[in-house]
Amino acid sequence: MRSRSQKILFALVSTLALLVAPAPPSRAAEPVQVTFWYPVDLGGGLANVMQSLVDEFNAGHSDVHVTASYTGNYDLTFQKIQAAALAGTLPDVAVIVNDHTQVLAPAGALESLDAFARKAGGNTYLARFFPGLLLNSYSGGKLYSLPFQRSVPVLYYNKDAFAKAGIAEPPATWTQFVADAQKLTVRNGNDVTRWGAEFPLEAYNWIYYALVYQAGGEVISRDLKHLYLDRPQANAAMQYWWDLVNKYKVMPPFTPWPQGPQDFAGEKTAMIVYSSGAQAFFRQSVKFNWGLVRMPQGKRSGVAVGGGNIALFKKPPAQEEAAWKFLSWMIEPAQQAHWSARSGYIAVDRSAWNLPELKVVVAEHPEVLSTVRQLDEAYFEPSAPNFTQVRDALHDATQDILANKISVRDGLNAVNSKGNALLANNP
Repeated sequence: MRSRSQKILFALVSTLALLVAPAPPSRAAEPVQVTFWYPVDLGGGLANVMQSLVDEFNAGHSDVHVTASYTGNYDLTFQKIQAAALAGTLPDVAVIVNDHTQVLAPAGALESLDAFARKAGGNTYLARFFPGLLLNSYSGGKLYSLPFQRSVPVLYYNKDAFAKAGIAEPPATWTQFVADAQKLTVRNGNDVTRWGAEFPLEAYNWIYYALVYQAGGEVISRDLKHLYLDRPQANAAMQYWWDLVNKYKVMPPFTPWPQGPQDFAGEKTAMIVYSSGAQAFFRQSVKFNWGLVRMPQGKRSGVAVGGGNIALFKKPPAQEEAAWKFLSWMIEPAQQAHWSARSGYIAVDRSAWNLPELKVVVAEHPEVLSTVRQLDEAYFEPSAPNFTQVRDALHDATQDILANKISVRDGLNAVNSKGNALLANNP
């Protein structure tokens, strides 16, 4: 039987043992769950490429886990964002068409990225991007989105058709474009078996905006409250398009945007102005020799840079920090080089073009650099709060003008009046 002193000593030793014993391993903190919505507007299996990037991020980050959801094209994504805003179920990160920055930021949905950019290096951080790609990133002087999958309209042309027609070089001017399109149009009696050229029409009036800039004009004022569609340059741009359809008869009056690549791949048109982001599809699908160059210029060169920006939605601070970690990773050079090489979108970080993955693409397809050079001639893609209604009115008027249902001047003047009334109500 233990003595009282032995019992006291045993108790002390037991207590010391508990004090010095290693603590049981603590459970690792659960990763912050981040939701990411993205559109893919050009097909070509890009949803799989996007998911592979998300998987790579998750594998390398134990503190953040991203769940990605494909949300259709840009307009469908915007509609889902609007519905989610009403339901209080917005994602943490999303790729939005870049001009929707000027719609979603004033509505209070987006979080300003100014503080995150300052911590990342401020102006030095922003200097990574081509300046033309930041034109639609601001609203009210604040940064709300960053470039991600960006593109410019370029001219794709059928080299075999050019050689057969005796055309040595792709057109560099509006005048040359008309002349080449006339030579390339093939008719069988009254039927056209191959158009000389196509300008597919999409919801954002992208090609028309480029024509306005090339005519020396502007589309919208810098304060985003006044349209300039009643000015001579805007009329000249639409008249040029009308002439291609109705005077020279080298272009169909209406080609839906998704149909354009199919027409080019199927040799139903010899030239097409389309997104630079379609290169991956054409490399997979086109069976003839083809090339791409910048859009032919009018009085000057110029395009509105399109495609998607990546943005954060307003959430609690810890959630936003996790979301920023993912967002900023997605626009780092390595990820941008991979995405650009697989898709044809422009790698938005300048240094991405020095990485081996993109160097291989440029070596095999040097015409890719035509897309980058057009960034030096980039203009703001018209947008503002309430601009979706303006955009849709212009889209409808363009179809009516090209179909000879209304004159160029009357059609544009009507859109200008309606649009200015809508823009006057913007904050």
